[in-house]
Amino acid sequence: MSGAVASEATPVAIAERVVAVLGERIYRASREVELQNGVELVLREAGFGLEREFRLSAQERPDFLVQGCVAVELKMRASGSAVLSQLVRYANHRRVKAIVVATPRLSSLSGMPAEILGKPVRVAALPGPGLTR
Repeated sequence: MSGAVASEATPVAIAERVVAVLGERIYRASREVELQNGVELVLREAGFGLEREFRLSAQERPDFLVQGCVAVELKMRASGSAVLSQLVRYANHRRVKAIVVATPRLSSLSGMPAEILGKPVRVAALPGPGLTR
């Protein structure tokens, strides 16, 4: 799946491709919005269809909804338990079929489960600092 993302790809395949694509770049960001801008650019260049700050409900908005079914949440700094609580809320939504949580600080996400409420979870290590080619 290089370039455009196949429309028949499974949510797990999409999530794994998102993780792979995000790991190919270096991200330079001191604020989460800067990181979101860089990630959006990378995902669009890779051919993903995405919606930024997609509203699952009045309270729940993952940073991106990719291909209409994969919630992508970016975290600059957060405790694993706080992130897990947020991901559980995303997993409760029928639109979400898989979840990717991406961070430059993997230590904060150690012990992340492979699945939440039956939805696959993938963790993306964001190399940093900087978004470069």
